[in-house]
Amino acid sequence: MHRFLLGLIQLNSGSDVDLNLQKCENYIREATSEGAKLVGLPENFPFLGSEKEKLERVQEISTKTVNLLSDISKKLNITILAGGFPRPAANGKVFNTSIIFGPDGKEKFEYHKIHLFDTDPGDGIEYRESRTVESGQIVPETYKSPELGNISSVICYDLRFPELFREIMKKDAEMIFVPSAFTKITGQAHWEILLRARAIENQCFIFAPAQTGTHLKGRETYGHSLVVDPWGNILGDAEEGEKLLLTEIDLEEVQKVRKKIPALKHRQIHS
Repeated sequence: MHRFLLGLIQLNSGSDVDLNLQKCENYIREATSEGAKLVGLPENFPFLGSEKEKLERVQEISTKTVNLLSDISKKLNITILAGGFPRPAANGKVFNTSIIFGPDGKEKFEYHKIHLFDTDPGDGIEYRESRTVESGQIVPETYKSPELGNISSVICYDLRFPELFREIMKKDAEMIFVPSAFTKITGQAHWEILLRARAIENQCFIFAPAQTGTHLKGRETYGHSLVVDPWGNILGDAEEGEKLLLTEIDLEEVQKVRKKIPALKHRQIHS
């Protein structure tokens, strides 16, 4: 299948897990009814509340999320990227995890976020993801979907580390998800340019479902879920507010761009 319909779901998640997951299910069903074959959810889609509550409820959040998405992907015969949600780690912390569920309902891909957001970006909020999240240590694999093509995923802050994308490209990725909860202040400055740069550098599609709006304690996320093609063109922008963004993907564009400018083959410096 060279062409297919992609759905990116943009959310304003809070601490009500059941409500968040219900919204996800509604949007996934809407996407499927429109003909989408691949759907992406943003970082923190089932829960975006306090760090303390996240640790206390991690097993509940993880179990409910996996059960729902495994069930609905099979029922609707659709591939779903679960953008970023907590799963228990061995040391009392959690892994910020993305999973791809195939149309048979089974987990095809799992990645633990490597780069943790310990920053003071200037919005008056101190972010210290490492207080509760354990860093992953393994470069994402590529899920070679027989129906759709070669799919991988990073999570949010990973976007700022181009060397990670280069490692993923060694695994034949054609599409890379960047599920995110980008802060508004950094999103306004860097979101679009970084996503377009990663697409151009790696000559692949970039799919970036995002959180939007105001959350707990005044935290603001940027929205603007984007679909970027391998030439760096923006095919879809969800702007602000909760919504479903539908975009037609022509996977042949990957090979067309790589043939025009074979930069990946011309690399002289290898890690």
